[in-house]
Amino acid sequence: MNKYKITILPDNIEISVEENTTFIKVLTENGIKFEFPCGGAGKCKKCKVKIFKKSGQEEVLACQLKVTEDLAVEILKKEQKHEILTEGVERQVVLDPLIKKVYLELPRPSLEDNRDDWKRVAGNTGIKTNLKILQDLPEKIRESDFKVTLVLTGDEIVAIESRDTSDKLLGMAFDIGTTTIAGYLLNLKTGRELIRVSALNPQTKYGADVISRIKVASESKEGLEKLHKEVVAEINNLIEKAVKETGYKPEEVYALTIAGNTTMHHLLLKIQPKYLARAPYVPVVTERVIVDAGDIGIRINPAGKVFILPNIAGFVGADTVAAALAAEMDKSDELKLLIDIGTNGEMVLGTKGRLFACSTAAGPAFEGAHISCGMRGAPGAIDHIRIDEELEYTVIGETLPSGICGSGLLDVVAELLKAGIVDKNGRILKPEGVTSELGQKYRDRIVDINGIRAFILEENTATGQPVYINQKDIRELQLAKGAIAAGIEILLKTFNAKVEDISEVFLAGAFGNYLKPESACEVGLIPRELEGKIKAIGNAAGGGAKLALLSEKEYERAVMISKKIHYIELSTEPEFSSVFAKNLGF
Repeated sequence: MNKYKITILPDNIEISVEENTTFIKVLTENGIKFEFPCGGAGKCKKCKVKIFKKSGQEEVLACQLKVTEDLAVEILKKEQKHEILTEGVERQVVLDPLIKKVYLELPRPSLEDNRDDWKRVAGNTGIKTNLKILQDLPEKIRESDFKVTLVLTGDEIVAIESRDTSDKLLGMAFDIGTTTIAGYLLNLKTGRELIRVSALNPQTKYGADVISRIKVASESKEGLEKLHKEVVAEINNLIEKAVKETGYKPEEVYALTIAGNTTMHHLLLKIQPKYLARAPYVPVVTERVIVDAGDIGIRINPAGKVFILPNIAGFVGADTVAAALAAEMDKSDELKLLIDIGTNGEMVLGTKGRLFACSTAAGPAFEGAHISCGMRGAPGAIDHIRIDEELEYTVIGETLPSGICGSGLLDVVAELLKAGIVDKNGRILKPEGVTSELGQKYRDRIVDINGIRAFILEENTATGQPVYINQKDIRELQLAKGAIAAGIEILLKTFNAKVEDISEVFLAGAFGNYLKPESACEVGLIPRELEGKIKAIGNAAGGGAKLALLSEKEYERAVMISKKIHYIELSTEPEFSSVFAKNLGF
C-alpha cells in the first residue's frame, strides 16, 4: 500500500501515513489535539482545515479528509484556552475522610508476648487486609523498629508504611464532564483544599456529545480502549500537575472520588456503554464502585483507591447525585428544583421526602455545538448582550469576538424578542416587517447569510468573519429550551405541584453559572414566576465529589440520595411530545 507524507502546519509536524487514512486517525494516533464536535459526521462544519497539494490549496472539513497524496494541512483554529468552571457551592462537614492513617508503636514480641504479627498490628478488631500486606508484614515491622503507619479504608488495612507517615495523606475529587474535567487536591488530614486543576475532556475529539462517544466505543473493542485511555491519561496529567504545583508527589495521594454522567462513568471503568444509547437505555451498573487505582491505570499511591459515586439511570449519572448532595436536596422541607445544563440537561425536583429526576438532550446548543458562530465559554466568546439605544456586549478575555457562547446566545434571543426583531414563534422578521421603534434602529443588521436570515452582532472580529445568529440557531435554541421547559413541567406534574410551589431553583454547571436569569425566563427556559428564586451554585458536581472525599458520612449520603431519586424517562411519558411542542414558542 502506498504511503504519503502529511505536514501539519503551523507546527511543521511530519507524519508518514498509509493511503486512504482518515485525517481524524492521523491526529488522534499522533496525539495532536483537535476537536470534532459532531464526532466526524460532517454535520457541524467546525473542523475546517486548509490543505496544500500539487493542484493548489482549498479549505475542507478535517473529518471528511482522506489521504491520497502528499499534503500539507494547516489547522486553522488552534486549540483554545477554555474557561472551565471549578467554583461551586461550599459547606462545612466533620472531617472523616474515606482513607485514613493511624500511627502505631507496636509492642515487641517476646516469649511472654508471642502473639502473631498480624494480631500485634490489628488486635482483635476483625479488620481485614490482603495477602500482599501479610507477605510483607514480618520484614516491614522489624525494619521500621515496630513503628508503622496503617492506611485504612472502612474495615480494611490497604497498606502498612514504615514509621510515621501520617502527615502525608492527600486525596483528589474529580468531576468528569462530557466537555471538561475538574480536579480538586485536598489535604485529608486538615480538610484544606490545596489547588484546583482543570482541562478539556480529550474524548471531545471523538464527538461533543455522549451519543457520539458511545458509538465509537460500541463499534470495536479498540474504540472503548481509546476512550478509556484518553480520560485516564488526562486524570493522571491533572494529578501530576496538582501535586507538582503544591510540592507533593503522586504517591502521597491515596484516594480519588469521581462524579460523572453515566457514559463518562462507564468509559472510565472501560465498561461497554452501548446499551445506554438503545431503548430502554440500561446502564451496566448504578451502584457505587470502589476500585484499586492501579486497576484502571490511575497513578497515585500503589495502595490508593478510587471511590466512584453511584448513578441513577442511563442519562442521569453520579454528577447529578453529587450536585444534589452539594445542594442538600435530601434535607429540604420545601420544594426545590436543581437544573444542571451541561452537554446534557438533568433536573431534580422534590423535597427530603420525595425526589424525581429526568434528563433532556438539550445541552449542545448551550455549549456552542450546532450554532453557526457558537463556541464554548472561552476567550473570544460573546457571553452577554444588551440591545437598547446601543447594542452592547461583553467578551470573555476582553478581546475581539470570535463567536458566541451559551449565555450570549440566550441573551441575544431574549433581547431580539424584546426589540420585536424575533417574533413569538421564533422567526427573525424581514427588515420591513420590524415595526417597533427600538427594532427599527437595528433593521440594517438583518441580512441573508448563505441563504439563511441572520442578525449581525459584530463585523469587527478576531476571525475577520462576522459574528451573527441566524434562523437555524434560534430553532436550535427553541429545541433545547423546549426540552428543558417540558422536563420541568412533567416533573411538577409527577410531583403534583405547581410552579409557584417551588421555593428555590439551583442552577448548576458553567452555563447555569453565567446565564442571566431574566434572559432564561424571557425565552421560557425557566418559568417566569421563578426568576427571583434562581441561585447559581457553580460546579456542584465537583463540590459534591469533594464532600464525599472529606466525609465517609457524606459518601454514604450520596449513595442514599441515588436510591431515593426516582427517575422519569421522558420518552415514555405520553404527554411529553405535546408539552415539548407547546414549549417551543417564546
